Amino acid sequence: MSIILTLAATLAAQATESAPEDNPSWTTDTITVRGESITGYGAETSGLSRSSAALIDVPQSIQVLTPTLLREQELTTLTDALANISGAVPADTREGVLANPSLRGFEAEIFIDGLIAYADTAVIDPSSLIAVERIEVAKGPTSALFGGGTGAPVGGLINLVTKTPGQEADYEIGVRLGSEETVALFADLNQPLGDQAGVRLAAEHFSSADYIDAVETTRLTLNPSVAVSLGANTDLVVRGLYNRIEQLEYSGLPASVANLPGVDPFQFTGATDAPDTVIENTMVTAELTHAFSDTLSGQMRLRRYESRFDEFASFGFFAFFPITGTQMPVIRGHLPVDVGETTVDGALSWSGLTGSIRHDVLIGATYDATDYDGATAFDFTPIGVLDLASGVNALQFGAVPAITREIVSEYRTTAIYAQNQMQIGDRLSVLASGRFSSYTLTEVVGGQGTDETYDEFDPRLGASLRVVDGLSVFAGWATGSRLSLFFAGENGAAPVPETSESIEAGVKFNHAASGLSGTLAVFEITRENVPTASPIVPFTQVQTGEQQSQGVELDLVWEPSEQVSFLMSAASIDAEVTRDNTIAVGDALPRTPDLSMRIAGRYRVTDGRFAGLGVGAGVTHNGDASLALPNGARSDSYTIADAQVSFERDNWRIGFDIENLFDEDYFAPYQYLAQDVVRPGRPRSAWVSLSTRF
Repeated sequence: MSIILTLAATLAAQATESAPEDNPSWTTDTITVRGESITGYGAETSGLSRSSAALIDVPQSIQVLTPTLLREQELTTLTDALANISGAVPADTREGVLANPSLRGFEAEIFIDGLIAYADTAVIDPSSLIAVERIEVAKGPTSALFGGGTGAPVGGLINLVTKTPGQEADYEIGVRLGSEETVALFADLNQPLGDQAGVRLAAEHFSSADYIDAVETTRLTLNPSVAVSLGANTDLVVRGLYNRIEQLEYSGLPASVANLPGVDPFQFTGATDAPDTVIENTMVTAELTHAFSDTLSGQMRLRRYESRFDEFASFGFFAFFPITGTQMPVIRGHLPVDVGETTVDGALSWSGLTGSIRHDVLIGATYDATDYDGATAFDFTPIGVLDLASGVNALQFGAVPAITREIVSEYRTTAIYAQNQMQIGDRLSVLASGRFSSYTLTEVVGGQGTDETYDEFDPRLGASLRVVDGLSVFAGWATGSRLSLFFAGENGAAPVPETSESIEAGVKFNHAASGLSGTLAVFEITRENVPTASPIVPFTQVQTGEQQSQGVELDLVWEPSEQVSFLMSAASIDAEVTRDNTIAVGDALPRTPDLSMRIAGRYRVTDGRFAGLGVGAGVTHNGDASLALPNGARSDSYTIADAQVSFERDNWRIGFDIENLFDEDYFAPYQYLAQDVVRPGRPRSAWVSLSTRF
């Protein structure tokens, strides 16, 4: 398929933060190359709006975790970073393969540099932020402008913006050591190649034990990139990604025994000699931008993504083998999967006036071809019975089970999209966008033999009014759609796309004099065509389910001076089943607490004898949450604290990070085969990082 298009010069204004003057980026989309420049936690724009509009004028809740925040909180994983976003439930690094993070109660998809990487799993999460410049989060359906693979996000989007070569030579190497025998070596190396090109390599090798017995993790992350200026108006950037994660898979602790006498919450709940689960991702993205004039620009992006994971599991399967007292029968399984995805996306962007109305117009198209080749292998003969109160684990994994079912599917998405962000006068902004998508699902092996094409149109409408300088009110409406995967249709029925509809309204702040910025939003999202168990044919499904999430969220940053930053995020969410065949209406959606909150602060010494010293602390609260559908057990409500101290002098930096400062004991939700399992919270842990720039 040939796509002629693009988007470029106006994208410069989309960037969250400007690059330091001594190291500007090669790319038109300017980003901060080094996080230690004091630019704060607030962000005025985001690439997720795909316009030059300030966030205060965009009628959608979008949050940005800036380079400064990521560095000062000593954040090293997406799991830890998302704790700063209201309504976000991160996927724990031990959940690894099939557990996605969620936003506002629904699963969210992970994008990298604005393009999807197979939406059905979170294996693309690199579990490392060494190459991540900033994290952008758009809440609610985002199908109007984003999609591919299996469709478009119906719950929300998490975009990892990666680092790009800069025009000044700059090198950083470092080490991170600490709890759980952590040893991480990292490097971020930037090298110009003459006046018109540059290369950059961000890399990390990580190894650690775990506070869960027997679990060990190793990760390798490599992110090379090349930027070339092809002329005054044309840039080419090629980004690579390779990561490999190896980890003994933990299946969680049954909630029914977690607090029983004699049960060690940190014990491994399967065979400790099981092969490691291995995740391997390879990705290359080429991005060409060109400014045709001061008002017309374009962008073409091409990505090839390949992923393989071999999941080896030993776990309790309570539906077939119930727990008796503290005794849990354990079975084993193997899930090998290969995914190959090719994505092409291009757009034209025009900015100009018609009368007194300023327009930011975007017109684009996407083609995505995703091939999924997976298999399942389960041995339903228990390898043994684990007494969770005995303190003894003699389970042996044994031979890898033989493949019992193979699934080979092809997903094709063809979409065209358009957006107009209109500025009417000094105070009113109106947004109108829409996406027409054609989804094709072909089940080559396994499944129901589906070979269907579905057409969906997903619009977004909204408006924002600046009541006074630094304060706006907004309202928006949007829909989303995506394919329903691994659907076992009643009597062989083919699936139809799952859809969602969202409304939200609220207030946005960006008051320079006080340093206050952020969003207060109320929302409601309804998700339809959710697969539910057939009441007629056992072990099959019909798409009659409906789920709804509604609530209020606050994301606030206050920076009264360059020395001080405060962040507050809070969410009160009611997410529940509203229609189903077998699950009770009113059952709460898994892992979503009714109330969650985080407060964090940072003080920086900018002059005098202690210039370069920074001190920070945070408190995170998560209410109790249901663990699975239908509802059974719930997790704990808990409050934990963290603290950070760093010192920078000349080209050296040392940072200290403490998690669970007061050593709180608690259990958090854990996602594993939709069962009532939890994971114990990490005990008090500490790390130190030392790095130098040259």
